[in-house]
Amino acid sequence: MSTAYDGSIPVLALSFPGVDLYPTKLGGATWVHIFSPSLINSGRIGFTRTEWAQNFPIDTTGFFGTSGDQKIGVAFPNQSFDGFTYQSINGGIFGGGNPAYGGGLIDNTYSYIDDVTWQRGLHSIRMGIEALRYQNNYPTANNYGYLGSLNYSGDFSSNPSAANAGGYGGADFLLDRVTSAAATLASVNVGQRQWRVAGYVQDDYKIRPNLTLNIGLRWEYDEPWIEENNKTGNINLSTGQVIYAGQVPVGAPVGSGVCNNRGCYQPNFRQWMPRLGFAWQPTDRMVLRGGYGATSFFEGNSSNQRLTSITPFIQAVNVTAITPTPGNPGTPRTAEQGFTGGTVQYGGTFNVYPQNIQPAYIQEWNLTGEYALTRSTSLQVGYIGEQGQHIEDYGNVNQYLVNGDPTSAPFYNNKYLGINAVDPSIAIGPNPLLITESRAMMNYNALQATLRQRLTDGLEYTVNYTYSKSMTNSLGNYALNVNGYSGAFQNYYNSAADYGPAGYDATHNLSFTSVYALPVGHGKKFFPNANRIMDEAIGGWQVSAVGVVWSGFPETITAPSNNSNSFGTSRANQYRKLKIVNRSLFPTATNPTGNWFGTDPSATPCTTPGVDNGICAFGVPAPNTFGSSRNGAVRAPGYVNVDMSAFKEFQTYKQQVFGFRFDAFNAFNIVSYGNPDTGVTDSTFGEIALQGSIRSVERHLQFSAYYTF
Repeated sequence: MSTAYDGSIPVLALSFPGVDLYPTKLGGATWVHIFSPSLINSGRIGFTRTEWAQNFPIDTTGFFGTSGDQKIGVAFPNQSFDGFTYQSINGGIFGGGNPAYGGGLIDNTYSYIDDVTWQRGLHSIRMGIEALRYQNNYPTANNYGYLGSLNYSGDFSSNPSAANAGGYGGADFLLDRVTSAAATLASVNVGQRQWRVAGYVQDDYKIRPNLTLNIGLRWEYDEPWIEENNKTGNINLSTGQVIYAGQVPVGAPVGSGVCNNRGCYQPNFRQWMPRLGFAWQPTDRMVLRGGYGATSFFEGNSSNQRLTSITPFIQAVNVTAITPTPGNPGTPRTAEQGFTGGTVQYGGTFNVYPQNIQPAYIQEWNLTGEYALTRSTSLQVGYIGEQGQHIEDYGNVNQYLVNGDPTSAPFYNNKYLGINAVDPSIAIGPNPLLITESRAMMNYNALQATLRQRLTDGLEYTVNYTYSKSMTNSLGNYALNVNGYSGAFQNYYNSAADYGPAGYDATHNLSFTSVYALPVGHGKKFFPNANRIMDEAIGGWQVSAVGVVWSGFPETITAPSNNSNSFGTSRANQYRKLKIVNRSLFPTATNPTGNWFGTDPSATPCTTPGVDNGICAFGVPAPNTFGSSRNGAVRAPGYVNVDMSAFKEFQTYKQQVFGFRFDAFNAFNIVSYGNPDTGVTDSTFGEIALQGSIRSVERHLQFSAYYTF
């Protein structure tokens, strides 16, 4: 049982942070029956309950309360949380407020497992069945938040007719020019339920004393998630009709239908997971191991991607202003308008699963050899490969078929969702429609080496090195500290164009850990005859070091909007390979701006849309077109960090000890820089240090003492 939580106190009482609570309770029982020395049955039951109460804002000032938006002049209907709407200002400026993403989740898991072990001759056979019951109870939500956000993008202080004339979010904020506003207006509590059942069999066959073969097979069934009171809905992608589990609920759009099962998507019965492996010891000093295995599972996702987040179980507003284009100054909104007026679209209250959404299917294979160099030192070298299919991604299924033409959106004229829908209150027309699906993929290949010395003469250490390549076409649902990546495809209709190095791909990765007992003091190599007082001062000390080094992560070159209404990031064109000359982090005589991509003419982007000057590596695509550059076209700087410690224990009385420890985090104060600016139209393109992009933290020194009794 635990009562974990975290919380913070704001420097300025304008962010309204809340305490996150995570109480957890668990319990279980195991029953073992021995039929014979070679046949044993084990039955287990278990229960885990986790409660999450996250980010419900608290007004420590006592001034704003639940009328904060009214007090700062933002129109918000029926505010129910403390504070005021988050002011999202592009350019790294904090404008105050909290979107109140807060979620309450109660997660119960019941497990029922029976396992049989049967020893027969050279075979050790295990077989069993599992049944897991999942219960998720939470309020419906989306990514807008219960207080929402007003976004100041800088579009209205830009000059769209000029190159390198992007705007500034802070200027838009001062001018009261809002680009978009989004908020969750109403939600209900839901209870999702699911059974996961599985059966498995595995045989460890000891063919010879030095050779063991492992063969296994597992089959699993993930029942489609259902809501206990049928608060679930989907959209029939072939017709556009909104469909619900069980019956059409009160408040549903006119013309809604009923799903053919309570999950509103189809079950999958093809989760077969074979396993095969071997271990062979050809000599006393060498071991070879290899294996293949597959796993399959439905990935978790945000509550806003569940089929419970659908009208009428949740109501949201998403208002987008018309931004400037050449010859058109646009139509900004104001903070005073808040979440009223303008074009209100309810796309945030519809979520879609394709009927045939698939569980992720991951295959792994490896071959490893380990050799004993000495009695205490070993070297392990191996290869590992992995391939993932049917990985979860998301996108706008209503993306324009012709960029820049809203009327080309697939559901623009749809009977149920189009501009002339049978229920106009929920018409999305050209607006986004979130789909969660399983079109993403990945692969990983790596050579790995580990040198390990067990404790010898006071020294033990482990050194790991990996040379690898990881590729994918989707970042996934959650953010990563790299530029230009997205879990959605740039072009929803062309997932292959997003294939490239994964955002977390590091070609070289080195790590080490070591502990050394200094051979100093009484009975040791140095000062072996030290007296008690001297030995207490200089003897018994240990030092340790832990380090990680990796090469730079991939970065994606981005460009202005392609006007497709895609959820993916817009990329630049790549005309030719980037030639890096005089690369620098800081301004120098040969690189006056400290450009990470160097000073070769190819590092200066072509900013005229669609025009290749014959020199630049990257450029702005022609209006209403997708960029040709791939994800991960360039690399950021690498990372280096070494932590060191010195520690000693003094025996005081019997088994009681007094300990002293000194730690130096980032001991050498190495600065590891972060992501370069990859916006192809940015005046700071390629800069890192001047933008304050730093991945590491400064050196921290820590002294500590403890007493054990």
